[in-house]
Amino acid sequence: MTKEYYQDYSKKELFGFWFWLHLFLDLLFLSSPFWLSWKIILVMVALMFLQFLFLGKCVLNKAQFKKTKDAVFLYPYLKMLGWRLNYKTSKILLRYIVPICIVIWAYIWQAIIR
Repeated sequence: MTKEYYQDYSKKELFGFWFWLHLFLDLLFLSSPFWLSWKIILVMVALMFLQFLFLGKCVLNKAQFKKTKDAVFLYPYLKMLGWRLNYKTSKILLRYIVPICIVIWAYIWQAIIR
């Protein structure tokens, strides 16, 4: 059996300050359609995409996973939980699909349902 991706990191890297900050911000973002205008969410997502375009990475991932050039925040944790996502799929899902879905859901929730 090969060594798992998350075993490359120390417990401090996996569950230190940057993990808790990133998790907190992710949870805020996931709940944002219920308390923040969809227009502001759209701007935030655009800024996040610009971060990936110009920096090539998330600054919080860089702070947490110093030795990995192109880390995806939730990937090692999903692997620990036994999810069978490959790295490329999780990167596309977490960096692009989830943010776009949050913007769409925010618009539907705020402009159509409410």
